[in-house]
Amino acid sequence: MILLQPHDYYKVVDLLEKVEFNTYFAKSVVQQNVTGKIYVDNTDNPTVFYIYHPYGMSLLIGDYTCAAFTKVFRDYCLNSDKSRSKPDWLQLFPTDWITVIDAIAKTTEDIIEPYERVNFRFEGEKYNAFRKTLDLNNWEIVETNAEIFESMQGTVVPRYFWDNVTVFFEKSKSYSLIIDGQVVSTAFAAYKLENVLEIGIQTVEGLFGKGYSALTCCKLIDFCLEKEIEPIWACKGDNIGSIKLAQKLGFEIIRTGPYYKINF
Repeated sequence: MILLQPHDYYKVVDLLEKVEFNTYFAKSVVQQNVTGKIYVDNTDNPTVFYIYHPYGMSLLIGDYTCAAFTKVFRDYCLNSDKSRSKPDWLQLFPTDWITVIDAIAKTTEDIIEPYERVNFRFEGEKYNAFRKTLDLNNWEIVETNAEIFESMQGTVVPRYFWDNVTVFFEKSKSYSLIIDGQVVSTAFAAYKLENVLEIGIQTVEGLFGKGYSALTCCKLIDFCLEKEIEPIWACKGDNIGSIKLAQKLGFEIIRTGPYYKINF
């Protein structure tokens, strides 16, 4: 695995466009909205790419028959050089890589755990039906400011998806729900293109199930619809709360695929 320099990130663009599932986290790295890493089999004419987002998500794409890369990648999974300090959450393309990953898993103990990743499609009519049941004017929902960006706690917060607050304000969009002067929920663009916005949502622990996430997400989705931007949703297959919230907001499951947790 050879580290690709940012000025060569363009070499993965064509292959990345062929991937059939949501890869916006990887595109965020390629477009340098966030400082991630891309590893390749060789820098001159790479055929395998391992794209790592600092949130912990990764994408392995390209030539699954490249034995030299596979050998080094096995060492990476084993964390032989102790370079990893948290799990990687891995997706694969093409699906032929599953055979490679399964072979690595069989030779290691509890290093690789299989999961599923769920992709959704936004259905405007379903969203509109739900949106009519809410009056956002009854709630204090504000644009997320720098203080919220820096201080909000949780596993899905804006600072994990954008390099700094300046880039966040320049390229993202975010709203926060305030109750009694406290931020209770923040919905934000984890990734944003001209016509696509992937939603991230974090609600304060202990306040789940009160509808706060839906309120905050609706404010962001309303922004998307006003600007003719397609809202995007994806989550881990066992994240029942996220799946239920997505469906409430009008998203429908369109694809599930293999997702691996690589422990360290």
